[in-house]
Amino acid sequence: MALTLPDSRQLSDDVLDALRLRALHGRELGYTQAQLGELLGVSRETISRWWSAYTTGGLDALPGERTGRPLGTGRMLTDTQAEYIQQILDTQTPQQKNIPAALWNRRAVRDLIQQEWGGSVGGTHRRRVPQAMGLYLEETAASRTRSRPGGGPGMAGDNVSGAGKTSGNRGR
Repeated sequence: MALTLPDSRQLSDDVLDALRLRALHGRELGYTQAQLGELLGVSRETISRWWSAYTTGGLDALPGERTGRPLGTGRMLTDTQAEYIQQILDTQTPQQKNIPAALWNRRAVRDLIQQEWGGSVGGTHRRRVPQAMGLYLEETAASRTRSRPGGGPGMAGDNVSGAGKTSGNRGR
């Protein structure tokens, strides 16, 4: 039976600090970055960054704060608007909102937002809006065959998971 480790990005800062120290101790004992990454559930590249920082500047050089975009920035909808859209997705079908789609997918959610508040949700934003709302996208085999040139995920068959309205499972 294979044990699945949680994504390290979801761990607390204290747990991440402990992982960093264990990774450094493991390197000092002669374990490879790949072995430690597998054991601790982080990428080999992350172990490499931690080790490089440590060998260059000691423990003080290790990352202390999380990097990346702060939580909630770049959102297109307010919390109230997202809750309203989520309620619609959970209780109604696209046809009930006069949106020509069989299931709630990215395009249907974009159309719903435009219908409710006007404005434009285009290009990359139409992919981010459902994700920013906490919706999970399920790529289907059909979407992979209808995807963009170069093999990127398509939009037509990517179903937004919500309560009984799509083919996906929320929270997977």
